[in-house]
Amino acid sequence: MKRKDPSGKGMKKASGRIRPMLARLGDKDLLSRKGYIFEPKLDGTRALLYLNKSRMELVNRRQKDITRKYPELELSGDIDAESCVLDGEIIVYDQKGNPSFRLLQKRDQIEKKFLIAIRSDQYPATYVVFDILRKDGKDLTDTGFAGRKKILMETVSNGENMEIIFSTVNGKKLWKEIQKRKLEGVMAKKKDSRYYPGKRAPVWLKIKFLKTMDCIIVGYTHEKRVISALALAAYEEIGDKKKLRYIGRVGTGFTETFLKKLHEKLKNIRIEKPPVRYKGSKDVKWVKPKYICEVRYLEFSKDKIIRAPAFLRMRDDKELKECILEAE
Repeated sequence: MKRKDPSGKGMKKASGRIRPMLARLGDKDLLSRKGYIFEPKLDGTRALLYLNKSRMELVNRRQKDITRKYPELELSGDIDAESCVLDGEIIVYDQKGNPSFRLLQKRDQIEKKFLIAIRSDQYPATYVVFDILRKDGKDLTDTGFAGRKKILMETVSNGENMEIIFSTVNGKKLWKEIQKRKLEGVMAKKKDSRYYPGKRAPVWLKIKFLKTMDCIIVGYTHEKRVISALALAAYEEIGDKKKLRYIGRVGTGFTETFLKKLHEKLKNIRIEKPPVRYKGSKDVKWVKPKYICEVRYLEFSKDKIIRAPAFLRMRDDKELKECILEAE
């Protein structure tokens, strides 16, 4: 029997594109452990940067080329390499100097060229890079994370729209700053870990200050509003398999304008039977699992129903399979 390749190299496309590595959920005990490098968890759009001589592409997690949406991110002048692949996050800073996904959405959700040009001046984006996967034809995914960091520092310079992410071995000190600024959380990455393309590996762990989760929309209710609440689901890992599980409803955090636009999308993908096991009331209008939203929440109940959720935003930069019900 052929041994399964844990590196994830089999997930690379023939075109040479790489699927970004994902993180698992960690806890605050990690902050005092040795052998880790700690970074801020950024609130933006994950993107891999491909540079080949003077040609540059930005590709999101769904393997979509989003370069044209960010004309200000012409970053080849900040990179000392003929070719390379970088991993990072596209963000827009607010007036306090914190990443703002609300402002980023003003950039990410437009397609018209003249609007893209206007918004790039109003809300300029920054590419914050935290990893390097290839350089001048050499594959670096087998190199330890600390080694890749060193190569990254030798390759990339901070510029007007390019930054190397802040990193430290003092996780507790970084956590205090994250709490002070009320940012998403901290990433803990093992110093000696390789890069696993397309894998959710235990060598990268996310420690959340704000409890948020990416959920799949599987239905909605229609009571006083065009949409009163969204029915949510996520994939639960049972052994080697993943099963879609109902995790509750979210009914706050919306605007009426948003709900009307979302309803137009959802009514076109209505289905008769629920796509999840469901024993609740019959007022849910079920839809085909297609759209992802992010919610903030208090905790999960013992039967894995989300408590006190509030809608934050839609996520079109992620795939359904990435919405995992993780043990807290």
